Amino acid sequence: MKYKAIFCDFDGTIYRDDHTISQVNKEAIRKYTQAGGKFVVSTGRLFSAIYPKTQELGLDGDVIVYQGAGVYDIKTKKQVFGQYFKREDAAKALEYIEDMGDGYVPLVYINDTCHAQAANEYVDAFVSICNVDYKTTGIPLSKYVLECEDMPVKVLVLMQGELCDEFVKKGGEIFPQLAFMRSHTFVVEIITKGINKGLAVKWLCDKYGIDVGDTIALGDSENDIAMIETAGLGVAMGNAMPKVKAAADYIADTNDNDGVAKVIYKFCLSEA
Repeated sequence: MKYKAIFCDFDGTIYRDDHTISQVNKEAIRKYTQAGGKFVVSTGRLFSAIYPKTQELGLDGDVIVYQGAGVYDIKTKKQVFGQYFKREDAAKALEYIEDMGDGYVPLVYINDTCHAQAANEYVDAFVSICNVDYKTTGIPLSKYVLECEDMPVKVLVLMQGELCDEFVKKGGEIFPQLAFMRSHTFVVEIITKGINKGLAVKWLCDKYGIDVGDTIALGDSENDIAMIETAGLGVAMGNAMPKVKAAADYIADTNDNDGVAKVIYKFCLSEA
């Protein structure tokens, strides 16, 4: 089998728009892993949010989380690789967001937990999609990250979709040391530049003794681009953002039409 590992985004890639995983995708992944391939979910989600989905998929290896800032062993539930947001950078980015007003709602991931200053409809909508709880700090997150003993791993901003592109552009200009990118129609993720899913893919390839050229990466959002460009075969879903499609070697079918399974059968199991 040419492609020994597949690194696959979750939301918008395996996960359908109705928040389910198709039996077709599950069966293709099962056949691929039974044939000896390593299938690794690569997500921006918290480990606690993706763990139940790895069980649904029957996976027990590794999972990439926090947009590449962490890798967890699924079986032991222990983090085996991690990088962190500089505390001062996180605080400055959060303060910038807080100053923009009520239309921009910041979140921060610390110790595998989502934190918000207070509850509101944007936060409730976001965590309902991810199926996780969140903690409210009662104080601005910019202050909280400086006082918290644990290090932040990622900042998110929730906003109306039409505001995202301009926010990404301006944020990148103001904070050149940080990477701003869209991960959903109403979500922008912020992380230290250089920390990304592609870096986690390289780390796991070293662990597995696999050449990155012998891997496939699939995704739909801008936070998947580094991973797609790292893999031997970079695949954008049919529903992917334009920048993702431009970075890919191959455009698959959509998440709602079993695009992941079709890629597995076309490139990995066609000989079977």
